[in-house]
Amino acid sequence: MDFRDAEGIDWDDEEDEEGNLVHCLRHGVTEAVVDQVLRNDPSLVKTRLKTATFAVLGPDDEGVLWLLYFDWSHNRGDWLRPVTGRQAKEQERVEWARTRRVR
Repeated sequence: MDFRDAEGIDWDDEEDEEGNLVHCLRHGVTEAVVDQVLRNDPSLVKTRLKTATFAVLGPDDEGVLWLLYFDWSHNRGDWLRPVTGRQAKEQERVEWARTRRVR
């Protein structure tokens, strides 16, 4: 299944200190950031993965570029489960701009 076909996002409860929402928030990744990046045509990126199935690179509505890591939800197979993320590094921003010019 392509990540663009996902039907929802699987977030753990904010009270769950070990959950994905609390973890993502520690890295500045909010629910809004995830929604915006997914809506703004992110690119699948090749990167080393340890706890995620895939990663995407894309902008939020403010133009900040994010690298977000996802897995498929164990609750519903058609939902994405954010694992972690961060703002893109300089080299990733340069590569993003280069690939967008090629399109």
